[in-house]
Amino acid sequence: MHFVVAFILAVTVMAADHYGHIMGSVRGALLTALNPIERIATYPQHLYQSMASEYSTRNKLLLENQQLNTELLLLKAKQQQLANLQMEVHRLEALLGTTGKMNDQSVQIANISFYSNNPLAQFVTLNKGQKDGVENQQTVIDANGIMGQIVQTTPSSSRALLITDPDHQIPVRIQRTAQRGILTGKGHDLMQLNFIPYNSEVKVGDILESSGLGGVFPQGYPVARVSKVEARRENPYLTISALPIAQLHQTHKVLILGKPEKEEEENTAASNESQNQQPIQEVQQPAKVNQPKEQDESND
Repeated sequence: MHFVVAFILAVTVMAADHYGHIMGSVRGALLTALNPIERIATYPQHLYQSMASEYSTRNKLLLENQQLNTELLLLKAKQQQLANLQMEVHRLEALLGTTGKMNDQSVQIANISFYSNNPLAQFVTLNKGQKDGVENQQTVIDANGIMGQIVQTTPSSSRALLITDPDHQIPVRIQRTAQRGILTGKGHDLMQLNFIPYNSEVKVGDILESSGLGGVFPQGYPVARVSKVEARRENPYLTISALPIAQLHQTHKVLILGKPEKEEEENTAASNESQNQQPIQEVQQPAKVNQPKEQDESND
């Protein structure tokens, strides 16, 4: 009985609302009351979409940041020779920058996977090895200057001896005066510039750059900065201390420079040998032809 009454009442209310719109205010009140509940119900969905968007944006920013850092490292490495080129222009050197120029095909980026904390055995391990084309005596630089050179390689890694290691030496020149010398590692992140005469013009703050002598290190890259100059009358050479310009213990990414190409030298040497051998063959050939004639004349 109650069900029938409720059913009749519901039909009556629906008909009255349909024809007379008397339930509009009630429906509006109900929708207003349900609006906060709908917002709460959809909050997890909005939260998930927001977090997914932020995560995607964060990954995109990280990739862009990594790419920009790599490009910045390459640009800084190329800018290292600007000061050297300016000094070369002032000195009017004819062979300006012919050694040590870097192009995109001659470098590869590597990460440092291990630092040696021994002050007397200073080296780093890189994540590039023989399978990446890394060879011994390749130069390693960071965004500021030369760090060292490759001394050992494995298929997947390599070891670079730092310029501050006691077993490391590099030919350098003073950027301001072009005075040449040998920079030797002393351990404890220190170096010493040797074979600079007593009367040479050297002062604290002078930049030491690679001279390119020996063919191992390209010329024109910053290596160290003079930190102390001592003159002793009993010594014909100055005692000069220097500090590395490269951030040996703070750098995480480095550049491995390719070796200087020697194909032109080998081709020149081969052509010279062929030119030297050609006259000899021309001289020997008539001698072989003339021998039978000399024998015939002797027989006669």
